[in-house]
Amino acid sequence: MSDSTKAALVVLCFLLAGCSGSEELVILGIEYKDPPEAPDFTLENQFGEDVSLSSFDGKVVVVAFIYTSCPDVCLIISSNLDYAKQNIGEHADMVEFVSITIDPARDTTSHLLEWTSARGYEWNHLTHERGSVMQAVWDEWNVVVDAEHIANSLPPEEALVRFAVLYPDNSSIVTDNPCQDPFNLTCYENGDEFASYALIENAGTNYDIGNGTIGNWTSDGSWSWILHYWDAINETWGEMEEDLSAVEVGTSTHLAWIASNANISNMPPGVDCSGKGWVMGTGTSAHCMCDEGWERQGDDWLSCITEGSSSDSSNHSDPHEESLGEYEIGHSTVTFIIDKEQRKRVAYSGIQWDVNDFLHDVKTLANE
Repeated sequence: MSDSTKAALVVLCFLLAGCSGSEELVILGIEYKDPPEAPDFTLENQFGEDVSLSSFDGKVVVVAFIYTSCPDVCLIISSNLDYAKQNIGEHADMVEFVSITIDPARDTTSHLLEWTSARGYEWNHLTHERGSVMQAVWDEWNVVVDAEHIANSLPPEEALVRFAVLYPDNSSIVTDNPCQDPFNLTCYENGDEFASYALIENAGTNYDIGNGTIGNWTSDGSWSWILHYWDAINETWGEMEEDLSAVEVGTSTHLAWIASNANISNMPPGVDCSGKGWVMGTGTSAHCMCDEGWERQGDDWLSCITEGSSSDSSNHSDPHEESLGEYEIGHSTVTFIIDKEQRKRVAYSGIQWDVNDFLHDVKTLANE
């Protein structure tokens, strides 16, 4: 064989895939030089099914962080993912697409199902009803989310017990306080400890009931403080005969000091939403999110009644819609491509990237 023939074969060998024994990957996005392990998660998709990243081990996984009410950026990302999915071709069995919400208040499983069905998006769109679960995912993936809305948008995750005060001028304060030991159904050592925490530590209110003082009010001969408990059965405040120090504080213990000369009808309730839901929003947008099987009655947006028992079909403005429309969410925008070994391999930041470059990288890792 002549030298020229040998040289030609060498050139041809390098031109053919696999002939050299190894082929360097060409990645067009931002490639991790030392690929970190992608943090696992378990969230719920639009069908209410649990989905974990680890269940896709051995596949390439595209992970995007979006929210459905986003007016621009997220819509572009979702459109790009749809394009990539539609054009993945023979690699379809080796690639999974996942979108994770940054707005779990609005992006419930039922809403995600409606939203994806309307657009024909057939990949997993993930959410969770617990804000702390979502926050942990965002933190672990280094996705910065302006999550101030979460506190007023999702149900409380811990047992809360209420302590309230109604002053002689009919003004009031309400404190919701964490239960210290909900597993043993006890929250505070006794009523004294509960009141001290609720008023002094939580509300920052001067409190010395021995002296007859709460806040700027001190009882005198014309009126006095009367201890009350929340009667959940009758949904009223009832006078308590026990001394505060003798009260056992459990997960359903809600107490109040009410001035004897105040109008008790001005007293806030002992629990929100009749104990069958939680309050979302503030001010005029405050309204109950009722538990399953319960609903709001007509214009009374701050109580819950048994589902189907309301005959009122009010057409007044919906504070829930108003509350949900009050915010957009600032967040860092990164779309990740995870390799078959569950490592972060490529990142596409923002939205100013070519979807065909992105598709190229997905296919490249699928062929790896």
